[in-house]
Amino acid sequence: MALGGCGQVCKVLLVLLNLLFVLVGMALFCGGLYLRFSAEGPLNMDLKTEHFVVVVSVLMAAGAVVLITAAVGDYGSCSENKTALGVYCSLLTFLATLTIIAGVLSFVYIREFSNHVGEFYATVYAQYLIKKDGIRAVILRLFHNTFDCCGLGGPLQTIMQETDTCPQRYSLLGISISTSASCVTEILADLQASSVLGVFLGFAGVMILAVAFASAIWHQSSHAVSSPPPYVLLTSSIPLSSTTSPPSSSVLFCSPPSITDGAEEV
Repeated sequence: MALGGCGQVCKVLLVLLNLLFVLVGMALFCGGLYLRFSAEGPLNMDLKTEHFVVVVSVLMAAGAVVLITAAVGDYGSCSENKTALGVYCSLLTFLATLTIIAGVLSFVYIREFSNHVGEFYATVYAQYLIKKDGIRAVILRLFHNTFDCCGLGGPLQTIMQETDTCPQRYSLLGISISTSASCVTEILADLQASSVLGVFLGFAGVMILAVAFASAIWHQSSHAVSSPPPYVLLTSSIPLSSTTSPPSSSVLFCSPPSITDGAEEV
């Protein structure tokens, strides 16, 4: 089906948004899967907490749903399949609604949400002290750079010598010293309800934008199917019947009156 100029632009933008969804979904799913099944220390030491397992499971489920939605969207946009586009819009609308609800609940219960984030950070940080792997280092740097903190903070952080992920540190006699504050304290104090709500609404806005692009492609595909072709070959035939004769025109000729001799009289 041929799309117009607006439809082609929406198609390209939708493919780019689906690429973003694929990256986000893979990061959530693969990262959650790695954290879930690598949280064991030496001598089979279990480094998982119940809260950590719940958060990681939610991340894995969200990543899987986002990946499935992006796959359906790519298929629908590339093939211009109306059924796939309809399913894609339904899934994205559902995800956007859940995201908005989660943002509103986080805004209302910001203190509980901050406690959950702090507990998740503390668990990942404790695992990193033993595992020292790259994935957990990336997660810790994200927390550290966002809240300008590091681990337990201050002298305790220096004693533990885990300052490679800290945003603020200096060297004294070859010893790396951290000057950052405690991350758990900073998360509980600095996590603003408005910022959390803005992040959730931002994700929901991107999803709604993708729904708008997919809807535009769907409507243009429907119009392309229902509209007639640009030209129609018209053939006209006039039935000829043997009994039908062409119209004839009859002309009435009047003969002049006869001229008689005056001699002929009765």
